[in-house]
Amino acid sequence: MPPRSAAPETAPPPPSTASFALIIGVNRSHEPDQPELRFADDDAARYLDLFRMLGARTYLLARLDDNTRRLHPQAAAEALDPKHSELSASVKKLGEDIALARSRGVETVAYVVYAGHGNVRNGEGYVSLEDGPLTGQQLSTQVVGKLGADRVHLIVDACYSYFLAYSRGPGGQRRPLPAGFTRAVGLALADNVGLLLSTSSARESHEWEAFEAGVFNHEVRSGLFGAADADGDGQVSYREIAAFVERANAAIPNERFRPQLHARPPKGSELLVDLRPGMDRRLEVDGAQGAHYLLEDANGVRLAEFHNAQGQALRLLRPPPRGPVFLRRVGDETQEFALPTTQDVVRLESLSAEAPRVASRGAAHAAFQHIFTLPFGSDTVSGFELRPPPSLTLMEDAREPGRLRKQLGWGALSLGVASAGVGMWTTLKARDLRNGVPPNLPQQEAAARNRRINALNTTSGVLYGLGGAAVLGGALLFLWPDTDTMPLATLGSEGAGLGLTGAF
Repeated sequence: MPPRSAAPETAPPPPSTASFALIIGVNRSHEPDQPELRFADDDAARYLDLFRMLGARTYLLARLDDNTRRLHPQAAAEALDPKHSELSASVKKLGEDIALARSRGVETVAYVVYAGHGNVRNGEGYVSLEDGPLTGQQLSTQVVGKLGADRVHLIVDACYSYFLAYSRGPGGQRRPLPAGFTRAVGLALADNVGLLLSTSSARESHEWEAFEAGVFNHEVRSGLFGAADADGDGQVSYREIAAFVERANAAIPNERFRPQLHARPPKGSELLVDLRPGMDRRLEVDGAQGAHYLLEDANGVRLAEFHNAQGQALRLLRPPPRGPVFLRRVGDETQEFALPTTQDVVRLESLSAEAPRVASRGAAHAAFQHIFTLPFGSDTVSGFELRPPPSLTLMEDAREPGRLRKQLGWGALSLGVASAGVGMWTTLKARDLRNGVPPNLPQQEAAARNRRINALNTTSGVLYGLGGAAVLGGALLFLWPDTDTMPLATLGSEGAGLGLTGAF
């Protein structure tokens, strides 16, 4: 029997790097017409736990609901309101922490993480705080720029997150651009900034109740627990995390539900996160036990999910020993593995299966249940290439889905009023011709005058009909309920297209 493959040894972490994180979760947008999200606060709380495991100095802005406060008491104790004033204060404090580290000769890495609402206005992407928008330019100058870290990694799960770093130009004007319809702006131009965005175009992001999290965030956190570390060096690169997320979603039949991230590392380094500071406490899964697994705590919170290919060994971070953690194979509802809290290093092969704590709660979502059904390994990464930004342009602002309809409504009303006005003029003209007939008018001229009167009456009738239809159409356009749709034109190497996309 051939020996089982073991998880590779990892080198000790370099001592001269300090990590910092600013995490923002916003369920309720500043725009009243946007539906409230359910799990952006959960995502923020779980990112707090993750970066604390990696030793990062972390600040949290999120308004936690009652359930999230119960599940994440540490986050509940620290969270500040996700508003501009609190953001500015947190950036100032974090910038001071980073400046102190740099003054002592320590290299600094900062993570800015956002989960919540995203949208586009005048060609510029923005995300929502509770009291107003935070544009890509503001993120660049008022957050990333003020932190002053050597490298900054921006992780965003929001609709249209791509447009935080890429723009179609002010006012939606069409101008020749060498790389297609989009152009890099602030964040995308900074050499020390890496981008991990949940959308690679004008697409939506999704939450799933089974995760109690955003789909993209759940997958990214799973990868950063160590599941994306395909080469076993204790570090996760942009290429590895992008390949991991794409592989996790590859089996979803409907492309609409398949996250298509945009990953761009900072110049000179593909490293996204160094896991080695947290690897003293870990779970080891050898390559002979490749399967689809869930890592959960005693409250049922999904910490990580992965599907390692046969022969692919993994090392996963484990949370501090505050309570039991369980590992179970997806599809096997008869048993699970309890990870002992007192051991720092736990090997899956040494654990004994136990009866599960709870029975299955029923069928999962028809689309998202396909997540992680395909195995991930080093072969997946070796065949994966980071993609350049796509060529696309927005035809209307996503911020006001009814804007085009209202403009058409005003146009229809204007046409109706103008048609009615001209119709009234032709009616009066016909009446003047009829009333102004002299008694001795020759028969031939009388016949010509009658033909002209009839023509004017016909014209006025047509104009009245057109005006009435235009007014009715304009009224319908104004009264029609708002819809979250937006025209989208795409142009790329595979062709062009025109369609509608939605926002939340």
